[in-house]
Amino acid sequence: MGHKEQSTSRGIPRGLQRDGLALLSYGFRPFYLGASLWAIATVTIWICAMNGWLQVAEVYGPSVWHAHELLFGFMPAVLVGYLMTTVPNWTGRFPLSGKPLGCLVLTWIAGRISMLMVADTTALITLLIDWIFLPLFAYFCVREVWVARRVADAKPILCLTSLALINAGFHIVAMTGGDVGAWARAGLSVYVLLITATASKLIPSFTNNWLAQAGRPRLAPGNRVIDRFVLIATLIAATAWTFELAGPLTAILALVAAGSHFVRASRWFRPIILRSSMIAAMQVCYGFIPLGLLGIAATALDILGPLAAMHLLSIGAVTGMMIAIMNRSIRLHTGRDEKFSWCQRLSVPLLLLAASGRTAADIVPGYYGALIATSGLFWIAALVCFLSDNAVLLCHVQRQQGRQASPPTRINMR
Repeated sequence: MGHKEQSTSRGIPRGLQRDGLALLSYGFRPFYLGASLWAIATVTIWICAMNGWLQVAEVYGPSVWHAHELLFGFMPAVLVGYLMTTVPNWTGRFPLSGKPLGCLVLTWIAGRISMLMVADTTALITLLIDWIFLPLFAYFCVREVWVARRVADAKPILCLTSLALINAGFHIVAMTGGDVGAWARAGLSVYVLLITATASKLIPSFTNNWLAQAGRPRLAPGNRVIDRFVLIATLIAATAWTFELAGPLTAILALVAAGSHFVRASRWFRPIILRSSMIAAMQVCYGFIPLGLLGIAATALDILGPLAAMHLLSIGAVTGMMIAIMNRSIRLHTGRDEKFSWCQRLSVPLLLLAASGRTAADIVPGYYGALIATSGLFWIAALVCFLSDNAVLLCHVQRQQGRQASPPTRINMR
């Protein structure tokens, strides 16, 4: 097909672009890069705003803006980048690239700019500009699975739709000066449930691949009963947490869910995996889900403040897992091996230090300011380390045919 492996469906060109910008040759490239840069910018802006050095999002307030931009700015970009690689694997159709991909990226960027410029007279416009990104991508996913007759692979569409609805609710409450806590917890719960569902396939698959290369026995086969129980228990606990139901019942639900996660995680762990920075990072970050659920139990019993569990889950579990998966995905889809530099290996440990520091700030209020600043610096350092090697791969390095085996035909979310 010349310089571009491409097909056309109803006038929309798709394919692995070879002759234009490498950054727009595959959907994960611009979204992984943009999400990482925005994660650094968001925390930097928030620290400056918290110290009175900068004014941002005066209608929403810096803390609400900070929560929104991580939950509905940074995290959706990573999710879309990931789905840009997996949806074509499921459907067997070419991914978006070139100008159509660029338009989707510009839609996401427009949302970030609108959130920085939000004011009383433009709040509704901001909502529409920021909100349209997720429904637009959801439409793309619906169209792909429908044309390919892969209705069984429509589960991510439910996540995208849920996030879009929650984002709209977040905006409406923020505009009226209400408490956005429930909407933030609901949005975070969607990511936690998504990781809970996908981890049952991804972590054992990646771990078994590495164990096979190391000449070690594979993990025991997965247990569907355990996996379903973990997902249901997490859904119930997250629902109780979202609606801020305090008391022993919520604590018990969260403890049951945490215990089920620990049981499942123990089935995946082997001491030898500590030799693989990528596999170890994924399993440790997954461990922050039960830690966050323990935090929910402590919150329900008035032992911890309401933000402790949120930061254990958002920074340690969700963002940590995203960085670990992005590291592997970038290497896989650019045809590079999984030998990471020391700087890149530090990205997840630094992020986990950020999660620990941010949680400690709620536990040790006397050092709140110092711990917040330290946590923010660890966060920024983690993303800088992540980009140290990956930025060049994302922007310039095309996949070299024959250098590495093709990506797996199918990694699903079922």
